[in-house]
Amino acid sequence: MSKTLSLKNEFLRKSIHVCNSIFAYSLFYFNQQDFTIIIALLTLLILLFEVLRNISPMINLVFKKFFGSIIRDFESLGKLTGASFVFISTLILLLFFDKYTCIFAILVMSYSDTVAALVGKKYGKTKIFNKTLEGSLAFFIVGCIIAILIHPNIDLYNAILAVLFATIVESLPLKIDDNLSVPMSIAIFTNII
Repeated sequence: MSKTLSLKNEFLRKSIHVCNSIFAYSLFYFNQQDFTIIIALLTLLILLFEVLRNISPMINLVFKKFFGSIIRDFESLGKLTGASFVFISTLILLLFFDKYTCIFAILVMSYSDTVAALVGKKYGKTKIFNKTLEGSLAFFIVGCIIAILIHPNIDLYNAILAVLFATIVESLPLKIDDNLSVPMSIAIFTNII
């Protein structure tokens, strides 16, 4: 049976998720190339930890003691956590996209996804696959606000279309973690148009 997080635990999980925005804000202070090296090293460390927690019952027990109330079922069953996908997607963004595309994609991943989950959990009534229309609308609205705030460093029209595309991607029952699919869809769509 799949564990559904309580609103309190979902809020705690998403509070951590919002902290990922530090990666976007760091790009205002660090050279992208230097920051990419830092994120690459951190990504290797978090992936090493993922391997260790999956082969060592003791490490996994400590991990579950601290994070058990906020992890999804599949994350406790030997799969990568959402945090790992945040690092992986941030690294891919930094390697292949310009500074402002990275900032935009990371902020949408951090804030839009957070608000969508909380709004969907609290007010969601209309189901779309395993998401809610209310959560998806919140995702889109927050993404558009981010686009407006980051404009003129990105094209506003393309950014809003990218947010619409990411909203659709996020609502689909894909086998890809949304911490990877959302920022990638934002970055790719922003740069295609």
